[in-house]
Amino acid sequence: MGFAALGCAAGAAAPPGTSAAAAGVAPGMEARLEGAPAAAAAPGAAGPTAAVAAEPAAVEAPASRSEAAGEARRGVWIGAAGASDFVLPGTRETQLGVWVDVPAARRGARAPAAVALLVDASGSMQGAKMDHARAAAQAFVDRLPDGDVVSLASFADAAQERVAPSVLGPATRPAVARAIAALGSEGSTNLFEGLRLAERHAAAAPSTHAVRRVVLISDGQANIGPSSPEILGALAQRGAAHGVQITSIGVGADYDERTLNALAIGSSGRLYHLTEARQMSSVLERELALLQTTAATGAFVEIVPAPGVELIGVPSERTDRSGDTIRVLLGTMFGGQHREMLVRVRVTAPAAGSHPLASVRLHFRDPENGNVPRVHEVVARYDVTSDAALVAAHENERTQTLAAVIETGMMQLDAAQDVSSGDFGAAEAKLAAAEDRLRQQAARAQSAKEKARVADAASAVASARKTARAAAAAPPAARRMDALQMNSASPVWAGR
Repeated sequence: MGFAALGCAAGAAAPPGTSAAAAGVAPGMEARLEGAPAAAAAPGAAGPTAAVAAEPAAVEAPASRSEAAGEARRGVWIGAAGASDFVLPGTRETQLGVWVDVPAARRGARAPAAVALLVDASGSMQGAKMDHARAAAQAFVDRLPDGDVVSLASFADAAQERVAPSVLGPATRPAVARAIAALGSEGSTNLFEGLRLAERHAAAAPSTHAVRRVVLISDGQANIGPSSPEILGALAQRGAAHGVQITSIGVGADYDERTLNALAIGSSGRLYHLTEARQMSSVLERELALLQTTAATGAFVEIVPAPGVELIGVPSERTDRSGDTIRVLLGTMFGGQHREMLVRVRVTAPAAGSHPLASVRLHFRDPENGNVPRVHEVVARYDVTSDAALVAAHENERTQTLAAVIETGMMQLDAAQDVSSGDFGAAEAKLAAAEDRLRQQAARAQSAKEKARVADAASAVASARKTARAAAAAPPAARRMDALQMNSASPVWAGR
């Protein structure tokens, strides 16, 4: 299944020199025009995401194939393709690969940010962990520019506001520094109340500060208040409806990775596993660099199925559904970011002909151009054939690679949980199946790029298998660290 590039919103400047992949055109694939209009915003949507879809941002469809190619060269960030360019007649389940390739960072206006620092102040953070948390938080705030909004909260038996949301400047920086220096550690771990307070801080930012992030530092498991991954993940989703994403930093061996996984997926955020507390500074340096290269805010991918196509779901992504349409909520995106997702679809193909599979649209606000709403769109298509060999011969390599990597990444997450619980046989079986799946895809791949990517993924899974085997004979503390490392190394987190 190929796709047609439909270009950018009116008046939107795109970066020069955008690659074919970033432009949404697969090598050797001809872009075909499909003049589908952009869909209206889903009813009931809230926050900055809804504003993107609700304001007028017309998609311009080129009038010819040559114009479509010109739009691609000007930089369409979204791409999509089915598992193959061909489909057999009848009803069957297949896959749609979707990718967003944001151009490398350009010089331009930096989007003002609202950052809510949230520090676990329970008793387990005493000593070196809290020392490093204070030092990393202060260095992070020192490098944020004047005009950004910062707040500080901590949680132990209850949540505590240390610094209310404040615009950074010469008059406010000393108070923030004093509050960071006063952070201590005692009591239990009420993550729910801490997260709720921090999300409220970030969501209260003015509309000028569309980059809204909670930075959570924790070394333990929630043990007071609502504490299940499902409840905390739902809380993250509510914050995300107001544009708030969560960066979760898990320190040591005792934090609950299932909860931090749920926070990352629920808010379209990021997850870091740190073996030592002194690594906090380098993680916050990375977060600062990403804030400085923000290329889009309020981003989401809207997938609209064509007649005869049913969207089943998008694994490991935060989604909203309105009727037949699915939206994958991405939030803030940075220069050079590459996000991929796998959409499960059910196609009822007619006896013959060429047909659209789905319209795939990237909606976002452009901070370099006054936060104007923009839309990039492609249409994935397929041709019907009764020749199964033709279907196999025209598989889309990027979608096939994407499917193999994402599916095995989910298997690796499951295997990490098996290692943590001591079920090493189940972990070995899942990792062996994952490695075999990747080796088979590497053997089928034709392009050097896709072959190398799948081979690298297979090698990483082979390394995880060795880790899992070694963990069986390791003491509990070492086994736990191995499980956390396997969890954080899963390709599910790639590109976030």
